[in-house]
Amino acid sequence: MRTEPGFLGTNAPLSADLTLIAYLLLIVPAMLIGFYFARRKWFEPHHKLVMTVITILNWVLILLVMAVSYSENVAPGLSDNINDRLILIPLIHLIFGATAQLLATYLVIRMWLEKSLPDWFKVKNIKRYMRLTLFLWLLTASVGAFTYFTWYVVDTSASTQIVPPVTTEEVPGVVLTEEITLEPVTTEEIPAVIETETAPQPVVTEDASTCIIEEQTECEAEYQQELADCAEEDADKQAECQQDAQQERAECLGRVADRCE
Repeated sequence: MRTEPGFLGTNAPLSADLTLIAYLLLIVPAMLIGFYFARRKWFEPHHKLVMTVITILNWVLILLVMAVSYSENVAPGLSDNINDRLILIPLIHLIFGATAQLLATYLVIRMWLEKSLPDWFKVKNIKRYMRLTLFLWLLTASVGAFTYFTWYVVDTSASTQIVPPVTTEEVPGVVLTEEITLEPVTTEEIPAVIETETAPQPVVTEDASTCIIEEQTECEAEYQQELADCAEEDADKQAECQQDAQQERAECLGRVADRCE
């Protein structure tokens, strides 16, 4: 596949076209699906499995395709042609992608071995690192697509002559992962909400207080949004909808302490 011509009508080989399509149609959408699961707080098993699968797929593509391409077509030109766009753009892609992949690998290990890892190995606020990983993944995907365009679509005759790469440099990072939290629009609280038993508040330590406040604020904001959605339901369904919203709020508050350990 590294020597066979591609099918996208560019100068890229078949392996580069397949890698590009895999990221655009499979891996990047999976990252966004993982973000959706995290946003809905479907951590186990939905988000956990999606992030694990994407991390493994990325490692396979990095080791079998991208590492070969870098070693053959980028590394030899670093000392003499680092300012050439055919070298500089893949180098930037490598920096972003390697950072995202290492972060994603750490987060996957943390998810599966949460109870057995020593305290010094576990970060305090995992949500912050989830968001950073997703941002780096999407940034790496964009730079990877631009690398493909630069290597195989743009006329490179005016650039310093180097051996054309045989594979496109795509996303060496993951998704998905978690978790860019979009603040919901605050609406007026709907009266006559059915009162349910309030979930017990977690014990707040000094180190975790900031995280707990953020999580509780987010739970309350989501609760207000759900109440607003209930107001749009039929009158005979509003009571049931409000009761469900109360229950989800209690569950959300009950998970705050675990997420901020």
